[in-house]
Amino acid sequence: MKITAYFKHAAIAALALIICVACSTDENFYYQDTPRVRLVGPETWAVGTDSILFSFVTYPQETKEMVFDVKAQIMGQPSQQARTATIAIDNSKTTASESMYSVPATVTIAAGETSATFPVTVKRDASLTTKQVRLYIKVTESSDFKVGVNEENHLSIIWSDVLSRPNNWDALEKFFGAYSDTKYRFMLEHVDAGDVLDADKMSWAKLNSYKIRFINALDEYNAAHPGAPLTDENGVLVTF
Repeated sequence: MKITAYFKHAAIAALALIICVACSTDENFYYQDTPRVRLVGPETWAVGTDSILFSFVTYPQETKEMVFDVKAQIMGQPSQQARTATIAIDNSKTTASESMYSVPATVTIAAGETSATFPVTVKRDASLTTKQVRLYIKVTESSDFKVGVNEENHLSIIWSDVLSRPNNWDALEKFFGAYSDTKYRFMLEHVDAGDVLDADKMSWAKLNSYKIRFINALDEYNAAHPGAPLTDENGVLVTF
């Protein structure tokens, strides 16, 4: 029994030593490696991925831009002084024109902080109703930071204003009639912010109230455009 106990305690001690060495190794790698910085997209849009996919189509026409808060996250210890990370556009992977986005060239990470958030703005353009475009931003080396790991040293934003028939239209058709792009865009312009037309989640009363709202809005539109009522892309008058 004493021999067994001896070997048992020896095994525990050996395991503790291995764990201690491993911890020390990890700590040295993490904290003593060259400071680096990586990009983290907003959780709502880019959790677990390096891409953001966005469409203006569900937003009112007066919405002309969308701002995404991107985080520059350091890999290493905080510093006692402010440090600067540099952000660049990868033109070989970007299809959006320069007028369609805004990205700061540098980001300052304050003393004692491990990250800083900076805005990336994408803009609505008439061309986006027929295509989607991409913005590819990446970290570049600065005097304060090396580039982070390959999987997280960049962020891609893909956006459009392309309209397409929603998958749930069959359930919505009994309320709003036959689908057309023109009708659907008109509907989206009159939907409350945050609402998604869904027959499975919205009550009959809610959907019917939207139908009445759309009819009234259409009457107002047609009254304001005498001789040119709202007509869809197939030349058919829009009705509800």
